[in-house]
Order: sequence, then structure tokens, then C-alpha cells
Amino acid sequence: MRLHNLKAFHKHLSDSAPHHLCRAYYIAIGDDFERSQAIESVLALLPGTPSRFRGSECSIVDLLDAMQSLSLFGGEPIVVLDEVEKLTKAPLQQLCEGLNFSSGYIVFGARSKSSLAQIIEKEGVVLDMLDEKPWEKEKRLAGLLVERAKRAGKSLTPDGAGLLLEHLGIDAALLDSEVDKLICYVGDGTHIGREEIMKLTPISRTASLWQMAEEVVWEGHEFTGVDSSSFPVLVAALRNQLHIGLVLATLIAEQRPSDQWSAYLPKLWPKMLEKRSSQAARLGSDYFRKGLDRLFDVELLSRTGSTQLRALLDSFRALLGRVDGR
Repeated sequence: MRLHNLKAFHKHLSDSAPHHLCRAYYIAIGDDFERSQAIESVLALLPGTPSRFRGSECSIVDLLDAMQSLSLFGGEPIVVLDEVEKLTKAPLQQLCEGLNFSSGYIVFGARSKSSLAQIIEKEGVVLDMLDEKPWEKEKRLAGLLVERAKRAGKSLTPDGAGLLLEHLGIDAALLDSEVDKLICYVGDGTHIGREEIMKLTPISRTASLWQMAEEVVWEGHEFTGVDSSSFPVLVAALRNQLHIGLVLATLIAEQRPSDQWSAYLPKLWPKMLEKRSSQAARLGSDYFRKGLDRLFDVELLSRTGSTQLRALLDSFRALLGRVDGR
């Protein structure tokens, strides 16, 4: 069985526990915190203490031995192997050949794809969330934040959850910790609103740099508060925005149907795709192409000893202004 969302996965666990759980689970989630939570949700339903291994430092012989060893209290063996994607070809083959699903339980975790998933799918359950789109993850995390607050007797509106995502990005562990902090902050209050979030939740440095890149490229805003430590992140964010713009401007110039654009920019939220396409049509492909060329020069100069980072960025912005006619 292969599932692609946590809701279906937790429903399966609820329906199967305690007597009809599968012998093998494979959980593929790129986010370490969310993958760990999913693994623990399986272990919480199994009696006994698991033996834990990691793909980066795993002895397959020891793992297979653990799968055949009864616990100290006589229960069936439980084994967890995380970071499966780090197994090299030989150990992975050794593991596949030695797997036995007639007794015991084994839970695999993976950050990225592995051929092991195909084997587990035939014998157990695979939760594969590796192809989740960014906007799908944002929507899912917003829902989880609302539910997390509700369980604590607090109301968090979808707009409030969206504001948390805007401030902190899609780091599930950071968001979970922030909601806990907000729940404690409101105390006996029953509502977590915009005022509480704006007062307590800072905008993460990385999120603010990506927001700045968007504003510079698409709105013509100025750079603010850039230092040597934030410069590489800002350059990467600028390059990303210019690439998005060039792709969209090219698609528009080639008169490609708009329903095909998402295939070229799968990580862009549909609403944002619509907004950026109208901006790209106005700015034109030369704007983004020359911006990428100038950004390459800026990055090269920064790597060859120039410490005038603000001057380099200002010259980059000035060129964008000339191309756009501002």
C-alpha cells in the first residue's frame, strides 16, 4: 500500500491498531522533524522498545540480527532504520535479501527516494510525501497549526496560521515550537490573533532575505540591512526570482497556453504564478536575462576579494532600473 498524505496514513494506523498493524512501514519525508514524528506515531502503537539504526552508520548484520532477537520482555522485535537513502548499493542489497516479514516490525525512514520502497509497498505501507508541492505543504502545515492550537483550547484562524508561515517559512519544527510559545503567551485567553503573532513571532532572517529579493526584482525596492553573512543567501534568492521571471516571460513570448506554465515552475503556488505572470509580461525577458548576467558579475566580484557588497548590490539594482525604465 502506498499513501501520499499524513491524514490517510494516520487513519490507516487508527484503523489497524492494535491487532492488524503491518510488519513493515516505509516513511519518506524530506523534513527530519516531520519524518521523526511519523515514525514515532507508528512506534507508539507497538509494544516494546525499538532497536534504532541509521543508514549512514548501519551494520546490516547487526540490523538483521536485531530483527530476529526477542526483546527482554519476550515481545516481538522492533527495528527502526532511518536515513535509508544513505545506504550504498552493497548494504542495500544485503538488507533486501535478508528481510523477513513473517515476524517482528521494521520501520524505515528516508529523506529521498530509495528502491527499498518498492519492496515495502508489496509487504506493508509506504508513506511517500517526497513529491508534495510547496503550496500543498504550506496548506497542510497551516491546517496542522490550527489543529494544534485547537487541541490546547485556543483558536487560531487560517489567516493567523498563514502569517506564521509568512514569518517562519515551512520549517515544521520551528512552527510547532512557535505555536507552543504562543499558546503559553496567551495564557487564559482563547484566541491567537495577528496582534499576538506580530508581537511575539519575528520574521526569520532567511525568510526576510527571500522577501527582500522578491521586492527588489519584482517591485524595484531597495536593499536594506545586507551583511557578508546574508549576502550568499540573498544572491541565491535573487537568482531564483530572476529565473522565475525569465521562464514566465519566455513562455508568454512563445504564446504557450497558461495551463502549461505550472509544468515549468512546479514549485510556484498557483496564485503567485498568476501574479508573477502579469508582472513578467510587463517587464519582459530582457529585464530578467540582463539581471541574471549582472548578478553573475556581482557574485564573481564578491568572490574575488571585493568587500563593497552594498555597492555591488546597488549597481545590480541600478541596472534593473534602467532595463525596466524606472
